[in-house]
Formats: sequence, C-alpha cells, structure tokens
Amino acid sequence: MKSFNPLLGRGLIEADSGGEYLVFERSGIYFNPQIRPLVGQRLTYELGAVRGERQAVRLGNV
Repeated sequence: MKSFNPLLGRGLIEADSGGEYLVFERSGIYFNPQIRPLVGQRLTYELGAVRGERQAVRLGNV
C-alpha cells in the first residue's frame, strides 16, 4: 500500500511489479475494515470498478 487517508477513507495501492497506482476505498477492505491499513503493508486485491472508476477491490492480508 502506498498511502491511506483515514478522513476520506481512500488510499492508493501499487502492484509489486509496478505500474499505475490504483485507488481503493475502506469499504473494499475484507480483512477487518475497522483496522486502518498501514503504508507499506502488503495486500492482495482484485481489479474492479466503483462508481465507474477503476479501483482495487476486495483487499486482503498477504
């Protein structure tokens, strides 16, 4: 995970192989949405769309 803004409930994630950053929302976190994700934390995710925007969804712990 690259960044997370707890006030907006949104963050950025980048694949291990690099490439573009993807936005994710707190509601897409499946491991425990009550726990704030940490910068540098490794997460699994799927590509999806939220309100027409390409995002990382179904985030989980590695």
